[in-house]
Amino acid sequence: MSLTRRAQAAHSSQEIPEATRLRLFQLQVEIRYCEKRAYDLFLQNLVKGTSHLALGQEAVAAGFAAAMNKDDYTFCTYRGHHHTLARGAHMLSVLGELMGRQCGLMKGKGGSMHLTSVEHGVMGSYAS
Repeated sequence: MSLTRRAQAAHSSQEIPEATRLRLFQLQVEIRYCEKRAYDLFLQNLVKGTSHLALGQEAVAAGFAAAMNKDDYTFCTYRGHHHTLARGAHMLSVLGELMGRQCGLMKGKGGSMHLTSVEHGVMGSYAS
């Protein structure tokens, strides 16, 4: 059997349930919305420091989060916003952190490069 036929057979026998596909799509849209909002805030000089966005990489975060267990930990380098959101952190908390606000994940002290939410298994995003 050719590689293409084996891949097609594997795909059809391991169909992703519709509810999972819809949740993955919803998560990608939410992440895109939040990243665009973060960019708008950055342009208004409301984001403290720099911000590394992951526009166009939403599917990576949604897919990895779907494969993770609740008790797994995530460590990111640059572009950690989308991974943090995918693990379940609220948009308000992520954007609040970027803006240095009290409602942020770390009360506004970590910023874009140090997003941490132990509650969601996100152990931080750090420059490498």
